[in-house]
Amino acid sequence: MHLQLNNLNDKELLLRMRKLQDREAAGVLLDRYSHLLVAVCMPKLSKEKPAETVFPAITRQLFTQLSSSFGKINETVYAIVQSYFVKGNKPTAQYIPPPSQAIQRLELQVEQAGNNPIAKATLTARIEQALSQLSKEEAELLTGFYLEHQTLQDLAQRRHITADKVRNSLKGIRKKIATQLKDVAYE
Repeated sequence: MHLQLNNLNDKELLLRMRKLQDREAAGVLLDRYSHLLVAVCMPKLSKEKPAETVFPAITRQLFTQLSSSFGKINETVYAIVQSYFVKGNKPTAQYIPPPSQAIQRLELQVEQAGNNPIAKATLTARIEQALSQLSKEEAELLTGFYLEHQTLQDLAQRRHITADKVRNSLKGIRKKIATQLKDVAYE
């Protein structure tokens, strides 16, 4: 089974950990990111904090955190290690993801809504509310790219900017919408 799990990407392994409480998936992720864990910890090890006590404690925290984590695992590993060496062996507060992970949470919500009409209706209403808060330019850019299927080059020519600026604008708008949806969910 371990060999089959090695072929899965991080997102699929995290999903297995959350839905199936799969410890083997956690093992694969830990194996995959162990080099980062060691590289970040090594310079901070000392007589007061030897490897024999540091690594088991951080591994426990990492397992707990990964079972509720979204997005980039390397950021989570780094944050847990930094927090451990600043605070010691105390339990850490919940890791607050950066806005880019809000996009991944939104994608997961859309995926989970699937065929559930109530979840779809709720999510649609929240997305429409977030879209109504965009500026006219942002709404036109989203409409042109996602609904009218215009290319980045076409949108860039109409606005007299580069395609990279259009791409970055679209990324920013997606982050803005995802963050607004996350904020609405916590209210």
